[in-house]
Amino acid sequence: MSPFEYRLPSLQKQHLLSEFAGLKQACPEGIFVTLTPGDVSLWSAILFVRHGPYSQAILRFQMSFPDSFPELPPLILFSTDIFHPLISPLTTNMQTADTQDAGAANDRDGEPLPPGAFSLRHGFPDWFRPGKRTAASSRQVSGDQARRPDDPEQPPSRILSPVLDNIETFSSHKQTSKRKVTIYHVLAYLRSTFDDPDVLDSVPLDAAGNAGAWHAWQTHRRRRGTLCEEAPEATGLEKGLEKGLEKGEPSVSSDMPPATARPPGAWSWDGVWETRVKKGIAASLSEPVLFGGAGATDELISFLAMEDGEVEAIKDNLRRSLSTTPANGFGSPA
Repeated sequence: MSPFEYRLPSLQKQHLLSEFAGLKQACPEGIFVTLTPGDVSLWSAILFVRHGPYSQAILRFQMSFPDSFPELPPLILFSTDIFHPLISPLTTNMQTADTQDAGAANDRDGEPLPPGAFSLRHGFPDWFRPGKRTAASSRQVSGDQARRPDDPEQPPSRILSPVLDNIETFSSHKQTSKRKVTIYHVLAYLRSTFDDPDVLDSVPLDAAGNAGAWHAWQTHRRRRGTLCEEAPEATGLEKGLEKGLEKGEPSVSSDMPPATARPPGAWSWDGVWETRVKKGIAASLSEPVLFGGAGATDELISFLAMEDGEVEAIKDNLRRSLSTTPANGFGSPA
C-alpha cells in the first residue's frame, strides 16, 4: 500500500481547514458556513437569498467532501425543501412526479441524485466527464468516505467551467481554460443559481436535479417574455411524446398513477413555478423551520426568536464595541 494513502487524510484535512480559513476572509454574500465538530469533511451552511427569483428564502444545506476533493466534487444536500431546477426533491412522491425525465441529471455513478442533492453538473462539467470515478455519495454525509487505492496520485483538479469565467476576471479565455476549483467557487456558483435568473436560464435539462422544476422555470420565463421559444426544453424522446399527448396539469399523487405515464415535458406548467416557489420560501421563513421543531434537531447553525427591542439592544452594544475598538483590534480600557 502506498505511503501516500496514509498521508492523504491528513493532507485533505489541512486543505479543507485552509479553504475554511479563506472563507472567513472572503465568503459569497449571504452564505454562512461552519465545520462539524470532529469531522472537517462535513460542513453545515445557511444561504440567505437577498435578491433574485428566490429572494428572502433562508435555506440550510450540508457539504460533504471526498478525500480526493477537488479532484472529485463535494456532495451538497439541502435540508430545506425548495422547488429548484438543480435540487432533487426531498420527498419520495415529489421525486416521482418531478424527476421522471430521460434527460434529468444523475450522480457520477449514473444513479438518481439522493433527496435534496444539488446538481453541480452544469457549473462544473469536468467533474462529471466519462471515466472519472465517484467518491461523492450519500455515505459521505456521515463522514464514511470511500478511499481510492487504485488512483493514489491524482493531481488537484483544474476544471474547465464557464462558471469560473464569471466568478473571476481574466485577460483572455485561453488563460482561464483550466483553473483549480475552490470551495469559494462552488459556493459562489450555488448562490448564483438562486439569485441570478440568467444562470438558471442556461441550465440544460440533462444537468437538472429536478426535471419538473426545470420545465416549470422554463415556462415561467417564456410567459414573462425573457426566454426564447428555442431554448433547449426537452429531450428528443420527450418532444416526440409531447406531440401525441394532450397536455394536463402535473400531479404528485402516488395513490392512483395514470395509465400512461407522462414525462414532465408533456404537462402544463403554467403558474407551477410561482406557486411552488412561493410556498417553499414561506415555509423556509416559518417559525418551526427557523427555530426548530420542523427539521433536524442537531443543526449547528441556529436562530433565536427575539423581540425587536432585544435585537436593537444587541445592535447598540455592537455599535458601542466597534466605536471603542482602535485599529489594532484591542479595546481601550473603560
